[in-house]
Amino acid sequence: MTDQYQMLHKSAASKFSIWDAAEIFEYATSRFTAIHIALMEDQNHHSSSYQHTFVRHIVWEAEHFVFPFVNICAAMNINTTLPVYLNEVLFLITSFQTEPHYDHKKLFAAFKACPHESANHPVDINRVVRDYRHAWWKHRFDLAPFDMPLRMSVAMVKELVTDHFAQRPKMASMVPRSTTHTRSDDPLLQQLQVLRAEVSHLGMELSRLLVAKLDATSEAVAALDRLEDPVDELREAMVASHAAVAMLQGHYDNGRLGGPSSVEPFPRLQSLPR
Repeated sequence: MTDQYQMLHKSAASKFSIWDAAEIFEYATSRFTAIHIALMEDQNHHSSSYQHTFVRHIVWEAEHFVFPFVNICAAMNINTTLPVYLNEVLFLITSFQTEPHYDHKKLFAAFKACPHESANHPVDINRVVRDYRHAWWKHRFDLAPFDMPLRMSVAMVKELVTDHFAQRPKMASMVPRSTTHTRSDDPLLQQLQVLRAEVSHLGMELSRLLVAKLDATSEAVAALDRLEDPVDELREAMVASHAAVAMLQGHYDNGRLGGPSSVEPFPRLQSLPR
C-alpha cells in the first residue's frame, strides 16, 4: 500500500467512526419511516406522475443517507447491521436500480406495502421525530420542481444526525453497535480475519438460538408433567367405565339388569281370562 493511500485511509477513518455509521443508518431509517407514515395517511389518488416523483425522492434519500456510508463501511472493513426496515427498503430500491422490469410503479407499490415498524420494539415505537431538514414529503413535492441537494458531505449528514438525536435523547442509547473487523494491509489476512469474526458472530447467534430452543423444550416438558396426573386420572376413569359397561352388558345378555339370580329374568305372562 502506498503512503498516499495510507494517509487517505487514516484521514477518512479519523472523520468517520463505527458509531457514526450506526447513527446515520438509524437516522435514514427514521426518515424512511416518516415518509411511509405520510404516504399511508395520504388518502388522495396517486397518479403515475406522483409515483414517479415519489420514487425519485426516495432514491435520493438512499443515495445521500445510505449508499455512501455503506461504501465507507465496506472500505474500512466495518461490518454494519442495518435496521430491519432500512434493510427492506434498500432491497426494494436496489431491485429498482438493477432489475429491468422493476419500474417506478412497482417500487411505489412495494414501498407502500412494506410495514415500517414493529409493535413491540422500543426503537421502532420512538423512531420518528417532529422536525426533519429536507422534509420533502410534508409538501406537495409532486407539483414543485425537484430541488434537493445534489451532494452532501459527511460533516453535513453528521450535523443532521446530531439534530435528529437531540430531539430524541433517550433513543441514542438504543442504537445497536456495529460489528467491526481488525484492519490489515494484507488482503488474504484481512479476509481470514473477516471470516473469523463472522464465524464467531455466527457461533454466538447459534448459541443464543440453542438456549432459546432449550428453554422452549423445558417449558414443553414442564407442561407435559403438569398434564400427567390428569391424564392418569382420565385413563383410570375410562378403565372403570369400560368395566361398568362390560358388567351391564353381561347382565343384559343374561336377561337381568342387576336383579338376583333366583329371579326369572323374563317371567312368562299369565293369560288373561276370557
